[in-house]
Amino acid sequence: MPAHFKSEEKEMNKIAIYGYGNYGKKAAESFRYFWGDEYAVTAVFDRALSGQTDPYWAIQILAPEQLYGEYKRGTFTSVMICIYDRDTRIGINRWLRGLGIPVFYPGKSEDFAGPELFRQEEAPKISIHENRYSFHICKNMLGAVADFNWRMMFLFNEEGRVYVENHKKYMSYFKPYLLSYPFRLKDPVPEKIYMKGEYCLMAKMYSTNYWHFTVEIADGVYLMETAGYTGKYIYNETEYSRMLMSLLGVSADRLISIRDLDNHKVYVFETLYDINHKGMRSMECSETVLPKMAAKIKKNLKKDDDSPRRLFIKRLGQRKLLNGEDIAVQNGFQVIIPEEYSVMEQMNLFFNADIVISPHGANSTNFLYMQEGAVFAEIFSNHWYKHFKNSNSKICEACGIHSLQLIGKACKSSKKKDMRADYTVDEDAFLQLIAEAERILTKADS
Repeated sequence: MPAHFKSEEKEMNKIAIYGYGNYGKKAAESFRYFWGDEYAVTAVFDRALSGQTDPYWAIQILAPEQLYGEYKRGTFTSVMICIYDRDTRIGINRWLRGLGIPVFYPGKSEDFAGPELFRQEEAPKISIHENRYSFHICKNMLGAVADFNWRMMFLFNEEGRVYVENHKKYMSYFKPYLLSYPFRLKDPVPEKIYMKGEYCLMAKMYSTNYWHFTVEIADGVYLMETAGYTGKYIYNETEYSRMLMSLLGVSADRLISIRDLDNHKVYVFETLYDINHKGMRSMECSETVLPKMAAKIKKNLKKDDDSPRRLFIKRLGQRKLLNGEDIAVQNGFQVIIPEEYSVMEQMNLFFNADIVISPHGANSTNFLYMQEGAVFAEIFSNHWYKHFKNSNSKICEACGIHSLQLIGKACKSSKKKDMRADYTVDEDAFLQLIAEAERILTKADS
């Protein structure tokens, strides 16, 4: 560790980390590089890794059962919870507070500010006039990679104020996440890398999810490209994000993967663009921009007479629909598992289909590329309906696609309302859904 990270003149704050997966390891590493003269990680707790040695602070990883005893011995003064899963994290938080052990957040609420408080470009080269979008151009903004939950970058200024998109939305539901950035804001220790030119930050919360990237990131890219932006984008690189960027006219030399940025350094952007739909954290999507974006992308898709006209999308992983597949097959639907197809192949399948039945989730994203007059039927768990019931249906309407919905029943779980639980649908209701889709198509043909 470099000498300037150590301070013998003052007692360092002693922090314990609970959870030592990728999030916890990155947090420990970032404390070492960003705050090494103020904080020391003096204990690490992780049941699966107990007995092993932490590589960053050279201490033994302990089982969670040892946490209270180590706290009473003065090994640490507070605990930073580094767990991805929200429900698990909330449970650990309650347990710690019940034991009288403080939970550590590097940030403070007063650190955060909306875009209007940051230095703006006085004479911008481009402008965005689309309703319901915020558009800001900042000069000499600092950025540091938070390589934990969503592979996102935090932006801040020399005064230590953190730039927050859709400020009020974040500071309610998302406050616990944002307060977990493990780097110093004022006078950051690491090396600064100066980024000359123009950059647009698209590595944001949830952008590693296909649905969120498509409806909350790609729409902004479409607007930027339409306005004549020629700078570079910082984004989460995946198969689908590369494909969408290409279809929107962004060449590879204008893309910077956030994975290629060093989370040990602070980046200083000469000019930084930020664009967001104002309803994105309420799961509201643009009913004006997304249809235009989809129309541009659909110019690259091909009509195929041999492609199935009825698709039933089978979801893997959590929140699976457990029945309905046999009924769909009996009614002429072809079952597809999206993971078995490339992104472009999925787009073309939806583009050529008359009816698509899909459980809600990232797999449903490609409804955007269905043709006008087609039917998109979305199935929800009753535990996963409230926040998403209008997110796709309104866009369907704007695109001229008929939208149908069916709500299933979540399987029993140890949690009262487990949003990730698998679920089933009433089979008679499922048959009625198919009949309604057929009725819509028949009426359109008549």
